[in-house]
Amino acid sequence: MSKYMVKTLSRRGAIKLGVLATAVLALGLPVIKSRPVIAESASDGGTKQLGFMYDQSKCINCNACARACKNTNKWEKGVEWRKVLVKETPEEELFLSMSCNHCADPSCVKVCPVGAYQKRAKDGIVVHDSKKCVGCGYCLYACPYHAPMMGKETGAVSKCSFCYQKQDNGEKPACTSACPVKALVYGDMAELSKTQGGTSQVMNLPSPNLTKPSFVFIPKA
Repeated sequence: MSKYMVKTLSRRGAIKLGVLATAVLALGLPVIKSRPVIAESASDGGTKQLGFMYDQSKCINCNACARACKNTNKWEKGVEWRKVLVKETPEEELFLSMSCNHCADPSCVKVCPVGAYQKRAKDGIVVHDSKKCVGCGYCLYACPYHAPMMGKETGAVSKCSFCYQKQDNGEKPACTSACPVKALVYGDMAELSKTQGGTSQVMNLPSPNLTKPSFVFIPKA
């Protein structure tokens, strides 16, 4: 199979995946029944996989996590690496803080034709290099969670980096440090996955089987 055919198939697969994700979000399909989280390793060697855990019942929609991310990473105008989504129901408002889920099987890494994405072996963090990015947008189609975002000024994609530079210096990610109620925390998926009530299915988002997101969601009871 030629290199051209491989890239064509990758783009086609990315588009199909993106269409699926968009359709699910648009139609507001019923929440899939919660199922236990399966801890994922960053590599076959058993290296740890870092991930986020979000407790919906604790969140007060203060947006401190998003502001901390913006202030730390200096988002390009029009780009949001982390956001707090709000869903109104007849009974109450439900919140969801989301960013890149640093998936165990990331579709963005698979479809990028220039290798701008790398999954770190030591902790599973998915890092994007905007300097390598050519703005093709394949990753925007491929990600079920719409985490990569295209900057209009630079013409390049960017996304949550899990503050890997801070972590390499022994510090915590900005978003988790800023949360005043500890609704958003982070850690090794092998430990987070043991949390009672946690699930890998996030509200009405696509099945976690697509990319195996490193994210534990504790829905509001």
